[in-house]
Amino acid sequence: MTLTFEQIPDLSVAAPDAPRSRALTRLRVKPQRRTVLRGIAFSALAVGGFVASATSRFSSPAHAETGPGGLTGWDRNDCKDAFPNGYSPQKDNVGSHTARAAACFGGAYRGSTYCASGWHRSGTVRDEPVTYTYKPVSNSCGATTKKNAWRWTTPDGVWWRCSDGNTTVSAGGTTNTYFTICRY
Repeated sequence: MTLTFEQIPDLSVAAPDAPRSRALTRLRVKPQRRTVLRGIAFSALAVGGFVASATSRFSSPAHAETGPGGLTGWDRNDCKDAFPNGYSPQKDNVGSHTARAAACFGGAYRGSTYCASGWHRSGTVRDEPVTYTYKPVSNSCGATTKKNAWRWTTPDGVWWRCSDGNTTVSAGGTTNTYFTICRY
């Protein structure tokens, strides 16, 4: 038995004698199949989009951050392999966050002064008669894997990136290098 082109049913139109499904019995108009399928697809996309956006708002990323020059940050908020018993954060002693809760640890100087683009500064700045040379380092935290920065959360719920570096100060023939922490 062969079918002619006219005998092939149209997919978007139900047969005249087809019964209505239970799901659509309360609708006043007789919906077409494609309209129902579009509605189902749109609903699935809307629910999926909401779930994706809601989960990203309420969870922090579990991947390590990468900063300028390939600096890598911790993918967790501690340095337990270097400090297994933990430690107490120290307040900033320079920069714009000196009045805020302590977030970073170590360094001769801690604060926003040593930051550029959220990571420890890199480069040289001449402020007559003093020259400052900033260099990020990745050798201060970690017993096996060394990284440059990590996140800390203060008691007020704000997270901060603490990025390590050295700052060399040269003036009048004297040069001193300090371990400094960028708090961003």
